[in-house]
Amino acid sequence: MRITKPEWLRHDADKKKLSAIFSLDFHPDGTRLATSGMDNKIRLWNTRAITAKDQEQRLISTLSSHSGAVLCVRFSHGDGRYLASGADDMVVLIWERDEGEFMPGNLSASSALSGPLSETWRPMRRLTGHESDVCDLAWSPDNRFLATCGLDNTVLVWDGATFERVAKLTGHEQFVKGLTFDPAGKYLATQSDDKTMRIWRTSDWAQHAVVSRPFEDNLFSTYFRRPSWSPDGDCVAAANAANGKVPVAAVVSRDEWTADLSFVGHRAAVEAVRFNPNVFRRAESPASCVCAAGGQDRGVSVWLTSQHMPIAAATNLFAGNLMDLAWHTAPAAGDDGVVAVLAACSYDGTVAVMEFTEAELGRPIPAQEQQAMLRKHGWIGRSGGDDDDASGQRPMLAESVEQLRLEQLAEPAAADRDSRIAQIMDA
Repeated sequence: MRITKPEWLRHDADKKKLSAIFSLDFHPDGTRLATSGMDNKIRLWNTRAITAKDQEQRLISTLSSHSGAVLCVRFSHGDGRYLASGADDMVVLIWERDEGEFMPGNLSASSALSGPLSETWRPMRRLTGHESDVCDLAWSPDNRFLATCGLDNTVLVWDGATFERVAKLTGHEQFVKGLTFDPAGKYLATQSDDKTMRIWRTSDWAQHAVVSRPFEDNLFSTYFRRPSWSPDGDCVAAANAANGKVPVAAVVSRDEWTADLSFVGHRAAVEAVRFNPNVFRRAESPASCVCAAGGQDRGVSVWLTSQHMPIAAATNLFAGNLMDLAWHTAPAAGDDGVVAVLAACSYDGTVAVMEFTEAELGRPIPAQEQQAMLRKHGWIGRSGGDDDDASGQRPMLAESVEQLRLEQLAEPAAADRDSRIAQIMDA
């Protein structure tokens, strides 16, 4: 693992005082890294200037239409056409790249951090409805839905094409600080300060399950509780859980909704977890998902679900609490062998980038094999064929005999998987 902390990647214009960075996300093609912060702005950075250290344009664009600290940013899946952002101004903005002329008001006119701005992103929709800070947001795998949550104890679900509101989820009793969609398209998981994770069905937006045991002993207060669903759909990792007095990231198994496994090792509360969107395989080893966790101990750990110990751990990476994590997977390993890049941001106003090689993670498995894993959970691609890609997937719920048969066939495999993981991690 190689770690880089670019001194120029920051959210201050005068370079005298760092402004907290609350969230970050890679564009699906890996060319841009979006960051958002206390300065009410979103900045888009050239990732080649970070990883390849090219002496080229660093700052690509600055988006400045929010009137409060921007707490979350996420690109839409596939072509990354949209960038969604939520802030403590209670507003969600949907940004789209403007291929035309520069439009004053969309971008900061200052070029103090870098050279002249080279892209214009404009807010094409303004979503209102939250009554307090918007803490987190997530796109469904096929971009059919956008879900947002906040300090008003609610979750709002928006149509991913028209951006009209389609549902308001009100089961949580305290602040909702994180959410994640099931890659099979059947569920939405949300985490709250009421010490629960709630599972919602995307078919009717009814509450499907409530997970509370991993959080009952939790005495830690966190800025966020950002969960993440594994790319094979088997489990969801939950932030800010506890095993007795030990802070952990709990691994909640699908369907049973129990958390018998945990990522253990952090000395303080875990603020965020994030799975790489790809499943990896090393040599003849079984396929594994890769998950990163970080929080108030200011470090990051990286786990393979096939191993009982983290494959990497960076301690004291920041001077402030970690706020968010983001992954990008390279289409193919380059000359340096790098297959995946992990970015982390902190309240101290800095960003750390960690590069992982094929020797550490293995290679991403073929898309068809990963799709087969999701089909066991009832997912069917846009055309139902093996050539569907992530940008074209459309969740189909088990409404036919064939889909129910597939889910029944998956149950023994899921039991075997849980038993194997439990043995490996000494649950």
